[in-house]
Amino acid sequence: MALRTTKRWLSLGFGLLAGWFLLHTTIITADGLFDTSRPADCIVVLGNTVNTDGSLSSRLKARLDKALALYRAGSSATIFVSGGLGK
Repeated sequence: MALRTTKRWLSLGFGLLAGWFLLHTTIITADGLFDTSRPADCIVVLGNTVNTDGSLSSRLKARLDKALALYRAGSSATIFVSGGLGK
């Protein structure tokens, strides 16, 4: 009897966790489909890989291109590029 009750509680917990995950994934995906731009104090570009020859990774280049487009559109007068020095 106790084992059956434990299995029910575990099934209920797993179902709630799976439902929460699916709901949040759906909301994040739907939000990402709409590219809305508003004026901001600063455009932040998160760092990524710089290749050993000094060229940018495709991901970093895309981020910098988007930041430049937002800057040129007047979204902000400041661009902050994060990242650090590597090898």
